[in-house]
Amino acid sequence: MNYLSAGNYLILPTPRKEYMDKTVVPKSVQSVSECSCTHYPDTSILWGESEVKKERYMEQLALSLNTFQLLEQWVEEHRKTRDVLFPQVFSNLDAAQTFVNRFLNHLPDIRIISIGLPEHYKVDFLEDVDLFSSKNPEPYGVEKMLSQHLSPDMDGAKKIGYEVLGFDSGLFHSYLCNGLERDFNHPFNFSLNSRGLIHTFEEADCYSNYCNELGEATESVLWFPWAIFEYERAKNSINLAKAFSVMDQEDKKRWNRANN
Repeated sequence: MNYLSAGNYLILPTPRKEYMDKTVVPKSVQSVSECSCTHYPDTSILWGESEVKKERYMEQLALSLNTFQLLEQWVEEHRKTRDVLFPQVFSNLDAAQTFVNRFLNHLPDIRIISIGLPEHYKVDFLEDVDLFSSKNPEPYGVEKMLSQHLSPDMDGAKKIGYEVLGFDSGLFHSYLCNGLERDFNHPFNFSLNSRGLIHTFEEADCYSNYCNELGEATESVLWFPWAIFEYERAKNSINLAKAFSVMDQEDKKRWNRANN
């Protein structure tokens, strides 16, 4: 099956939410939805005007002021070259890998993923966005990526499962955000893999159709089955040297504490 890339993402798997069915959902969940997992960087903060939010975000990332300012500069420069799209979308794998190696190497649990929409759903997706999305001045990153008709970067990629997602104003809702794993349990023999993802395309396609039939019982979105690909984070000495080159002494101490 051919997939169209909707971009690359840096996400942090998070503990299963209280509202999720613990008999089905594993203890750790890896989701494209920001309702379930944290995405990096948070461009709403970086491109916002609140200095208080930026200070809190800097503390959350455990970065010094100097490194945080370099991070902001990097994101702005790569926004202009369209390597970083709004919101939280990397248009190419190299940009995602460079960012995490350079600024977030002290956070080893962050994952590099890309998502792919089955090619035959492209027209339905873009037509739905055109009809129902908020009137944003320009297309969101996901729309820009799908319009380019590019395949996900398969060099070093591992397909780790599928997720039923609905697109809404630049971001994704997951069926998990709506507690629909309980609904799937009754008509289907529903199960998830160790990442909290659906095993096969056929299952994800079936579940997405089911979600669309529920209508107003879920988010007002069109649900599709998305393939999730993961890439290993580079850990060789060259990448570590690049990461250390932008760290001050406090950042290096934090990195050492996190990795020893």
